[in-house]
Amino acid sequence: MSEYIVRALRAWGISHVFTLPGGLIASIIDAIYRDGGIRLVNMHHEQSVAFAVDGFGRFNGTPAVGLGTGPGATNLLTPIASSFLDSIPAVYITGQVQSYLVKGARPVRQFGLQEADICAMAAPVTKGTWRAEAAADVPEILDDAIALSLDGRPGPVLVELPSDLQTAQVPADRQPRVRLPSKLRMDDARVLSSLFDDLSAAERPLVLIGGGVRAAHATEACRALLACLDVPVIMSVTALDVLDADDPLRVGLIGMFGNRWANLAAMEADFVLVLGSKLDLGTIGADVNAWGKGRTIYQVDCDPGEMGRVRRVRTILADLGEFCRSALEVSRDHSPPSRPHWTQRLDELRQAWPDTNELGDCDGINPNVLARELSAASPGECDFVIDAGQHLWWTAQSIQPRLGQRFLPSLGLGPCGYSLPAAIGVALGSHRPAVVVVGDGAFQFNLQELQTVVRNKLPIKILLIDNQCHGSVRQFQEENLEGRYPTTVIDYDTPDFARVAEAYGIRSREVSDPDGVADALGWFWEDPLDAALLRVEIPMLLNVYPNVPFGAPLDVMAGRPGLEPSRAAVAVQGR
Repeated sequence: MSEYIVRALRAWGISHVFTLPGGLIASIIDAIYRDGGIRLVNMHHEQSVAFAVDGFGRFNGTPAVGLGTGPGATNLLTPIASSFLDSIPAVYITGQVQSYLVKGARPVRQFGLQEADICAMAAPVTKGTWRAEAAADVPEILDDAIALSLDGRPGPVLVELPSDLQTAQVPADRQPRVRLPSKLRMDDARVLSSLFDDLSAAERPLVLIGGGVRAAHATEACRALLACLDVPVIMSVTALDVLDADDPLRVGLIGMFGNRWANLAAMEADFVLVLGSKLDLGTIGADVNAWGKGRTIYQVDCDPGEMGRVRRVRTILADLGEFCRSALEVSRDHSPPSRPHWTQRLDELRQAWPDTNELGDCDGINPNVLARELSAASPGECDFVIDAGQHLWWTAQSIQPRLGQRFLPSLGLGPCGYSLPAAIGVALGSHRPAVVVVGDGAFQFNLQELQTVVRNKLPIKILLIDNQCHGSVRQFQEENLEGRYPTTVIDYDTPDFARVAEAYGIRSREVSDPDGVADALGWFWEDPLDAALLRVEIPMLLNVYPNVPFGAPLDVMAGRPGLEPSRAAVAVQGR
């Protein structure tokens, strides 16, 4: 059976398996090792196993495999949930005690050694789980599971294999049954006629793109449609890398911590075409009614459950790639009208509220400026893997991705400790450098994977933004709890990160002066294929601005005291 599993994985195009050793998966690991056709990557914690699987699938749009068993399998669950919420294809195979030792209906908590009902735990955060009860069922289960991870809206799947089935016999003539992912056809192509009529009548139209563009493998089709529509584009944080930073249609990031000018533009629009965004509260603000008023909205998605958040939205149920190709054909019969006043208005907003002015002349290194300097210093052939925390939003506001670069946060669950192991999966899948942008708090969750980086000679660059606290929660405490900082500042500290990196054999450097950043980034990229850690010290009390308060519409944004438009002559928010 274990040999058949390897054969099936190869038939489905699986190239990487991430794991730690475990007795109840040892037969599968041994079969992979003996076969030699799949890269076996040994990690140092099972949570990192699953984050690496997520990173691989997030970059490639195709699944890797994660193996785990017993307590190792329970450690997989946080990244599995993250993949589920972000629509990342992933396949997990977990070992289990022998079939006759499974607890089943026995009135006990556990019957076999290290037994745990992983299927029951994983069911709410996967597209499907299977527990094989007979060897004859395993080939079909594997085919169904891998296919489901890719069908429609992608996501993780989990197959549990009792250890006795892993050494059972499979008929010699049984072959894997590989099939192409199913695509959801448009439910009503006639809606395109009314969509283009409404778009032609609009004076202030926008297109909002979200993570569904990548999940649907529709990036090229989406770019072609956007160019033909000639409509300005706002984006959620998971779609920042769809358009080049210099694309004239690119407006900016919207959301709770979006670009101020983009949020204002979104609320002034009279027409919005939504491509692959579920219009969650983090993207459109908690005042959903305000988002739905005063504009015509069309939302395209393959998941009907994600299209009921905003009233008065015209929904189009379709695979996003199919929609873009169909809409592109129709758009060729519609010449986009000129809207010079809207173009001028967007330019005024951008110039009035630059991202690098949100924190003003702060003492020390400005993280928004740092993100722009990182963009300028980085080669075109690299990817940015961003952990959870304030640094995510500073970087998202100010990064300037070039066409082909990827910006890869883990957003739905927002787990700390994601970026380093995910970057391992990204680097193995991309064969080019991956830049980890991480805070001092999040880095301590999975820093043991520095050894995996060194052992595999991976080109991973770590930009560690150190504000000596858990910044996101500290900002919440400042704004809501009268500035009391237990566990974020009080009773929190860090090691000497440069010495930690050097202990693993990774070169390191520190910078705390704004005038030293350019030279430090030059050192960072001295050898693009060499691992490096650059610790950047920033002031502890910096906040992320703008910040849309919960319950407020998207155009009501908090900011630092005294924030004014960069061009005072432009009356922006009063319009």
